Amino acid sequence: MDEFKAEAKKLSDMQNEYVMITSKKASEMCHDDFIRAEELNVQIKDETKVMAALAIQMAGYKKDAKGLWVAE
Repeated sequence: MDEFKAEAKKLSDMQNEYVMITSKKASEMCHDDFIRAEELNVQIKDETKVMAALAIQMAGYKKDAKGLWVAE
């Protein structure tokens, strides 16, 4: 559960930063804002996959030798 909470914190921090950057008017954003928003977008997608895997494990599933999720 500690790992799940740590990953959730990381994901929520990234999402908050993304919202803060993208809530600016386009005219207020600098080049670095656009770059950082794109980086965050990719990181959020990756972190969402990590969170999903942890949730599946918490629900009682594990990966078999083929990499498929199966009930424990």
